Parts: sequence; C-alpha cells; structure tokens
Amino acid sequence: MFVWRSNELFQAWLKEDQENINEELADVAIFLLGISEMLGSDLGEDIVKKVAINAKRKYVNGKKIINDD
Repeated sequence: MFVWRSNELFQAWLKEDQENINEELADVAIFLLGISEMLGSDLGEDIVKKVAINAKRKYVNGKKIINDD
C-alpha cells in the first residue's frame, strides 16, 4: 500500500500536477496516521522527538560526522 501511494505521488510530481501532488501527500499522511493508530503510537509526538534528534546531528555532503544523541 505505501509503495503504491508513494509511486502515485512520484508520478504526480513528475507531471508537475500540484493538485494531484497535494492529494497524494494527504493519502500518504492518512495511511501513516492509520498505521500509527493501529500500533498504539502517537505519530505527532514521535515526529517532534525525531525532529529534535535530527536537529542535533551534523552532516557534510549527506554523511553524518558528529552525533550528539
């Protein structure tokens, strides 16, 4: 399901179809929220935590050089 949704998003992006891009992004978000609920996870809280972790990381050319976790 996720691969199918992300492929539809990618195809919309290739066509530069902004309305369809927005719809596909919403579909992906709905799918992730559903999985999160089934697994008993608070996706919003998890995202906030992960953003804080990522903010501490240092990257050069996509390669991590320092991890202050």
